[in-house]
Amino acid sequence: MSGGRPGAAPAAGGAAVGAARRRVLLLVPPARDVVIRDYYCSKTSQANYLHPPLDLAVQGGWLREHGLEPVLLDATVDRLPAPVALRRAVEAAPDAVVALAGAVAWDTDGPFLRDVAAQTGAPVFASGDLFMEDPVRSLADAPFLAGVLTDFTSDELARHLAGEAVERDALVLADDDGRAFRRTRGARPIPVPAHDLFLGHDYRYAFARAVPIAGIYVGYGCPYTCSFCIMGELGSSVRPAPNVMDELRRLRDLGVRELFVQDQCFGQPRAPFDALLDAMIEEDLGLGWWTFTRVDVLDRELARKMRAAGCHTVIMGVESVSPEILENHRKGYGPDLVRSAFALAEEEGLRTAATFLLGLPEETEETIQATIDFACSLPADYASFNVAVPRAGTKLRARAVEEGLVDEDLVVMDQSGFEPTLPTRGLSPDDLRRWRRRAVRSFYLRPRYLWRRLRHLRSVAEARMQAREAWALLRNLALK
Repeated sequence: MSGGRPGAAPAAGGAAVGAARRRVLLLVPPARDVVIRDYYCSKTSQANYLHPPLDLAVQGGWLREHGLEPVLLDATVDRLPAPVALRRAVEAAPDAVVALAGAVAWDTDGPFLRDVAAQTGAPVFASGDLFMEDPVRSLADAPFLAGVLTDFTSDELARHLAGEAVERDALVLADDDGRAFRRTRGARPIPVPAHDLFLGHDYRYAFARAVPIAGIYVGYGCPYTCSFCIMGELGSSVRPAPNVMDELRRLRDLGVRELFVQDQCFGQPRAPFDALLDAMIEEDLGLGWWTFTRVDVLDRELARKMRAAGCHTVIMGVESVSPEILENHRKGYGPDLVRSAFALAEEEGLRTAATFLLGLPEETEETIQATIDFACSLPADYASFNVAVPRAGTKLRARAVEEGLVDEDLVVMDQSGFEPTLPTRGLSPDDLRRWRRRAVRSFYLRPRYLWRRLRHLRSVAEARMQAREAWALLRNLALK
């Protein structure tokens, strides 16, 4: 894909919603494919997974806290055509709209949100990866938006919509100037998110052992600063353990059985995570969960506590085995530590998923093949092969623009690898597409791997979800 910025209709006003305007529509636009836009990461689902959008659930909690009524329209999970989704948005009669938008689908998200603003007459606020580099410029290029939110854990938008005076760090309005907006840091409790709004929809994930599922976070952002990832640019904070436990009890009472804990580095810093795990073990709420961590954070004590607290799967970034790539992009560890961490997780009864990032500027055919060979040698239950994209706000984007690898106006991009945009030292986007397909086939179609997956199934429900995801993965591999 390539992309510019779509034209726009006249803006809906950015003024605060008055006391009589109480309903706020939480909106996920329709999409051609199964796409994910939340937590500043947008991509096409590599198989068929689609989890509840964490951003909107958290914002729903803040809206309720400030006396507003959130309602949900997720046109992606409900597979609604754009005309149907637009009609339902109008029928919701919102006084304001909080929408997700993503670089993966901005060519359709932008025009749809423009139509929502025009036909509802409500101010439309957005959250998403494409706004994270220069929100003021983004608003100038999309004047149908009343503002953007650059920290979904913040209550600033809810307070603004409730008519309260707000000192803004995370909410950028259409009439703001170009001053820098700092990210919120430090421990921050939040109200229980509006998880109830997302029940009854077809959210699913390959790692889930049961349904329904929900998404939560303990730590926001990431203390590490890999060049290709926006998370290290957000700052980092961790919620107090009692605040998280209130949310977990609510989820249990709602009948949720599995959680995607969307921390980017679970267990860092250690003390608050230990406090939470101790509380989860003591209370034993019966929730299964999976999360991201790093191979240099996971140790035996942490793995045992996570397992005892209900964790069954950990996702850890490998990215590449090339020393040059790992050093240039500040990953912070190499293959030896990766191999020992995956072995430790297996010993402690945790399933593992390894993530890889193909197509960084130094990539060659030789480095990709070495990474594929390494992936197949790991005792990993899953592997995700992504392709590097110059995501807004990352050091990789700044470098790619400076070196002329991409145009600074590039907006539409897909990290999944179906539509690479960033050439490398010797590989074109078409080359990267072919190599990603080879990587997926090499990892998943091994007889040893297939036997491993069958041995690890624990229930009929899990087997059905695994079959559904496997079929979608193979279908996408053949068609894209």
